[in-house]
Amino acid sequence: MWVSMSILNKNYLTTIYLTILLVILIYVNLGLSTGIQIESPTNIKFDRSTNTLNLSSMTLRQKIAQMFVTSGKMANREILQNMVVGGIHLGGMSSKQDFINTINYFQNNSVIPFLLTVDMEGCINPFENFQNFSSLKEIVTTQQAFQVGSDEGKMMKDLNMTIDFSPVVDLNDTIWNCRNFLGTPQEIADKAVAYINGIQSQGIIATAKHYPGKTLTLADPHTSLVYATIDENDLLPFRDAIRNNVSAIMVDHVIANGSVDSQGKPSDASQQLVANLRANFSGLVVTDETSMLGLRNFYSNIDQVTVEVFKANNDLILYININSDPNNLYHAISVVEDAVNRGEISEKRIDDSVTKILSIKGISVVT
Repeated sequence: MWVSMSILNKNYLTTIYLTILLVILIYVNLGLSTGIQIESPTNIKFDRSTNTLNLSSMTLRQKIAQMFVTSGKMANREILQNMVVGGIHLGGMSSKQDFINTINYFQNNSVIPFLLTVDMEGCINPFENFQNFSSLKEIVTTQQAFQVGSDEGKMMKDLNMTIDFSPVVDLNDTIWNCRNFLGTPQEIADKAVAYINGIQSQGIIATAKHYPGKTLTLADPHTSLVYATIDENDLLPFRDAIRNNVSAIMVDHVIANGSVDSQGKPSDASQQLVANLRANFSGLVVTDETSMLGLRNFYSNIDQVTVEVFKANNDLILYININSDPNNLYHAISVVEDAVNRGEISEKRIDDSVTKILSIKGISVVT
């Protein structure tokens, strides 16, 4: 009888322990799914009647958050609004109305409007369920390039989007075989300029990518470190795009040498490479997606990745595929804030990028 009661007591205690553990796990999982609780900010002085924002009213954390673009997961709307994240990226949806509903859902009650970004880079058309567009590979003439860009830009304008992470102007695509224009370097540059002019004629920001080139030929940067020798032909489409007022350039993860030297680092983490680009380009400098192993595998951890792409003086940081968990983004903002407080990153450089981002949103900045 004593043995039976002992066993029962042990089973009872085990049940209690398991119940407590289950409660803890549920609590942790809820925390991961909802993120750290942040109240809607009341400190930001933004006059919507004049679209004027006082930059000095924003905290450092809020300014850093404006420099991130993350996944437009609807369950995360409130926490992203309260963190004052700069932009959300949208993938494919079933209908035009789905896009409209999602965009309205995010923009309604936002403290500062989000940038709305999409990617028409060539292989996948996020609007394919209701609108067909020619891929870049299928475009034959500059006239066609302008028309495709204009048609895509009109669609994005109708949906109140802001930025298209397109076109790819790399000279070759031997990895996916669908993401680039075909032709000689000059023909590719001419098509790219026409396509960019088409998009931007509709008030949408076009993004020439992936600077400085050779992103799609040697190895997949989603999975591998990529080393490339860049020549003048690789740079030609970017130079022509800059001369023709492209609004944004996306910098890749290629570790470059030759006509452009990233000094042994991935390009978007190279202060020297980004500084050289900025010497001739005053537009928006965007990183490629920071979850790619072509960047992350170069560093020991994601915190180091985040600090390095900020130190390199990029304006907009793509943080889209980090499990779509706002806790990860909250942590990334904290890491950058700590680096600013240590003096590794200048707050002025944060202010300069945020001012540019707010200007893209049609907001006038005062201090």
